[in-house]
Amino acid sequence: MKKVLSVFLAMLFCFLTVSLAVSAADGVYPVEEKFSQNGPNEVETMIFDSGEAAYTYYKIWYPKNITVSSGTYPVVVYCNGTGMTDADATTVNLMTALASWGYIAISNDHESSGNADSASKGLDLLLALNEDTSSIFYNKVNTDAIGICGFSQGGSGAINGASDGKQPNSSMFKSVCALSAPHKDLAASVLQNTPYDASKVSVPSFLVAGTGSTDAGSTTSTGICPLGKGLIENMKKINNENVVIGRYTGADHGTIQASAQPYVIAWFNWTLLNDSFSATAFVGEDAELYRNGNWQDVYNKQSTDLPENPDPTGDTQDRVTTKLLLKISKLITKILEVLGKLMSF
Repeated sequence: MKKVLSVFLAMLFCFLTVSLAVSAADGVYPVEEKFSQNGPNEVETMIFDSGEAAYTYYKIWYPKNITVSSGTYPVVVYCNGTGMTDADATTVNLMTALASWGYIAISNDHESSGNADSASKGLDLLLALNEDTSSIFYNKVNTDAIGICGFSQGGSGAINGASDGKQPNSSMFKSVCALSAPHKDLAASVLQNTPYDASKVSVPSFLVAGTGSTDAGSTTSTGICPLGKGLIENMKKINNENVVIGRYTGADHGTIQASAQPYVIAWFNWTLLNDSFSATAFVGEDAELYRNGNWQDVYNKQSTDLPENPDPTGDTQDRVTTKLLLKISKLITKILEVLGKLMSF
């Protein structure tokens, strides 16, 4: 009898081992799977005039049942990439998804959002509506759960928006997600003119990019958001223990937002709402993002295995294209300074 039982237990152990191996091989990632779909809430939108010259309106995405709900809602303020507006398909998808999962999400048609001025004023608008007894957003904003997110130049905007002292309401932002944010030298150049200092950020931050050459760089260019100069450098500077970086394998600058969307939602769920399920993507020895086969170069502030010299370098001149662009930027700056002096006479 003991021998039969031993054989049975051995067979059961083998079955469970094989099942777990097959499950892992199939790529079962429950957090990513859940937030790849929209949530249970129907979504509606509302538009408000901006009163600004550089952009014309703000658009708020929210759960339809907000008018009958007695609770408050977390907020995500969004910053557009260069030349983009809230009408971009990937932005529409993200904002709709956030609202469907119970967020108030606000965007706009600002095509140069990197300094976070439009994001800051958008938050002011929401806070004013939260105090307006005639608004459907009256007492609906969870002022302790406000995050900021941005893509490309908007990634600079997300970092700037949450940077201490950068905007009057910067301290209101409790979490950051920057998607393919330009590395600091590119952000500060004349081409962008949206400088940021990641050391001024002290809230949880999720920094992601793609592995394609536009983001990652090549032997002749640093790329927009390379692993070392973009992600690791900013992670080290941010003054918070909860900073996670990662790259979606095969994605590039134009597709990273769509690729990362499920974990963007999970990130805000964890850092703004302390959602334990969402946290399993980022926290613990077996955190989902770290073992997700779609992702690589996933690190956090506690990582001890950061790669040395992770960015591509050339055999002749290191990252020639970016150096040339920076030289051109400096030349343009000098020309503008000279013209300014001449015009002052």
